[in-house]
Amino acid sequence: MMRLNLMPWRERQRLAALRRLRLMLLGSAILALCAVLLMDQLARDRAQRQAVGNAALQVAVAGLDEQLEQFEPVNQAYESVRAQIAAVAALRADQGIVVNLLADLERALPEGIQLTELKLERSRLHIGGLAASGAVVAQFMRDLERAGSLLDLELKRVQSTAGGEAFLLAARMSADWS
Repeated sequence: MMRLNLMPWRERQRLAALRRLRLMLLGSAILALCAVLLMDQLARDRAQRQAVGNAALQVAVAGLDEQLEQFEPVNQAYESVRAQIAAVAALRADQGIVVNLLADLERALPEGIQLTELKLERSRLHIGGLAASGAVVAQFMRDLERAGSLLDLELKRVQSTAGGEAFLLAARMSADWS
């Protein structure tokens, strides 16, 4: 039987497989390098587009800021008008308080009393007048307390005169007044 030496053939096969492996490794490295370069280029392009977009947005924002600066006097005038409207509304509300106070005084005023003085100092109201008797003054005080627009009502003095009883009342205005 003849013996064949397959060693050179096997050696050639091994070297061919090694060359194929080296070529595949080199091809994979080149392909990976190309992929990395491509991804880098895409990232740079995207960053450049974003920078251009940001610059355009900055220009647009600057234009809008200029427009807002043009409207600033209008906004200030608007706020001034709103403040004036609020002040007028507060005055009207206070006007209603005075009207209500006078209406309460009129409703509480019994027959036999004549008011001679109404004086408002800060939130204190002083009421002076002449009454037919002390009982009429007491009735007037009870009616004023029921009205609710005056608080801490107190009788300061009662003096007998030829025309009747002269009296002086003091009261604190309700919190709505201040």
